[in-house]
Parts: sequence; structure tokens; C-alpha cells
Amino acid sequence: MIKTKKIGSVLKNINNIDELSIFDEIDCKQGQLIAVKVISVNPNYNKLELVYGRITELTEGDVIIGALGNRIASSGMTGSVPNELNKHDKIHILNLGGVIGNCKDFNILLGPATECEVLGSIIDNQSKQLNLQDFSKIKEDKSHITIPSIAVIGTGIDSGKTTVTSFIIKTLSKYFQKINACKLAGTASQKDLYSYEDNGAYKTSDFVDYGLPSTCMNDKSLIEKCSTSIISHISKEADIILMELGDGYHGDYGTKEIIQNKEITNSIEVIIICAYDISGAINIIENLKMNKLEDKLLIISGPVTNNVSAYKQSIEKFNIQNSDYLNIYNSNNHVNVFAKIINRINND
Repeated sequence: MIKTKKIGSVLKNINNIDELSIFDEIDCKQGQLIAVKVISVNPNYNKLELVYGRITELTEGDVIIGALGNRIASSGMTGSVPNELNKHDKIHILNLGGVIGNCKDFNILLGPATECEVLGSIIDNQSKQLNLQDFSKIKEDKSHITIPSIAVIGTGIDSGKTTVTSFIIKTLSKYFQKINACKLAGTASQKDLYSYEDNGAYKTSDFVDYGLPSTCMNDKSLIEKCSTSIISHISKEADIILMELGDGYHGDYGTKEIIQNKEITNSIEVIIICAYDISGAINIIENLKMNKLEDKLLIISGPVTNNVSAYKQSIEKFNIQNSDYLNIYNSNNHVNVFAKIINRINND
């Protein structure tokens, strides 16, 4: 029986962890549940988000239950599921949510990933090795997507996507009764969904509910199926949907493929672009134009808008139609920009 309480939030949909057991052999594939023991901790990257929502610090000797997965993060760890994995092998904690893999690289300012020793796979009382797919709450859904939505994309990690998404949910909750929100791309961690809920989202979901530890380094058709199924799932009883796409537009998490999927984009009325600078924002806008998405209302947000005067002076050179900006810390144009968003959602 499993006796540790340090269970990563990637396993949020599994209710009976303490009734399961550890098995020596490991079927090494994405989403596989495994147990590891911490060998050495990076003090700059020593946190684990638990299934209960709390965040705890890791210490040497801790037994962690997580899931094998992939990650490529410029501000964190880059790693993947190994081809083979045996008991006593070395492996790493790749993210806050308990995604585990072989770390290949890391942000030099952060330092290397926390290293662990493999204890084994997690099995049920039938000796079956368990995978996140066994606990998926959302199955493939081909229902037509009709609920109007707002998509939030960015130039990269930490460009302000979750902050802006949560702010929009909080503001629009005054005008729409039920706002549902989802994260369609990224690596498993529930703090973003918690932020949506804290700011008024009625229902939330992400790719973990489809059985994936991350959308990184996956077949793009799988990511599109996952995304359409999640959107169909949270469309029920919703007046409007907020969808955040993790990492950057050009990253390897499927963001570009999701935003180019016609079934999804047909329901999108507004696209929020979070960027560090003007060149990043313009790059995304040019890509959206290439895919005939310039008819959407485009709102630029994120750090690029922190100095409004500098932003306006730079953006005016590009004469972008059907666009505006949103800085959550500067309320000067909030009334105007949210009027545009609401009118677009209501098709007025």
C-alpha cells in the first residue's frame, strides 16, 4: 500500500491512491503512474503541487507519486519520457504538478531538476499498471462547438496568459451568468484552473481530464482531438468559454495547431495576444492573418502594454485593424475594450 501524502496534482482525478501498490516493473510510456524517491533537491525548484491543491516543499527521502510526461520550458526544465525505465534508475521532477521524466536541459539561472530514484509503477488490486488514461473524465467528443469563446495565446511562458484570463473572467462574470474556462495546452498543474475558479469560472477543465500529463511533444491530431473534446465538455451550461493555450504560439505544445483548427476557431470571437514586446505580438498577428483569422477581435496584452505610451507609439506603425489593447493594471481603456469584447460575444 502507498503511504506517502506527496502525490502530484497531475493525479487529481484518482481518488484511491492510498489503496494502490508499487510494482517493480514499469511500462514506460506517457501518462504512466510511477513512484520515485527524492535523492537531491534543487532549492530553487523544490515545490510540488499536491492533489489537494496545497503546495509543499520537497526534501531528500520524500516518496513522490506522479506521472511520466514531457516538458519543454524556457524558464524551467526540458525533459521527456525515457524509452526504458527500471527500478533504481535516476529520473527527475519536471514541473510543479508532478510530471516526471529524464531532464535533458534546464534554465541556467534556475539550476538542474530535482533528482529522484525510481521505485516502480503504480498498480491496482488486479496488478494492472495504471495510466492517466485510465482515469480520464473526458472522452473523445465530436459534438459541434457553438458556444462563443475567447482564446488567450502568448509569445511564451510567463507572458501573462493566466493573469489576463483570470482578469477577463472576473470582469465578464458581471455580464454573463456562467463562464467556463479551460487550459488546452501546457504541462499539468492545477494552479491556473484554481485561478480561473477563484475569479468566477463556473466549470474548469484541462488536458489532464483527457488523460494527458502534458500536450508537449505529442501527435498534433491527438492534441486537436483533446482540445475539441474539452471544449465540447465545458460548453454544457456555459454562456461563454475562456480558453488558455499554454507556452508560446510557436512552441511544441500544439498551440498553433489548436488555434488553426477550424472547428475550434469558428466559435472564437476574441483572441487575446500576450506578448513581451511589439515584435512578438506582430509575429503572432501575421500568423493569424495567414490563417484567415484577422476577422477576430484582436486584443494585445501582457508586458508589452505595461508602458502604454511606448506601446501606442510602436503599434501605430503597423496599422492593425480590428484590434485594441488591455493592460489589467491600467484601467484607462477597460470600459472601452470590454464593451468591444461583450459586443463581439453577443454578435451586436
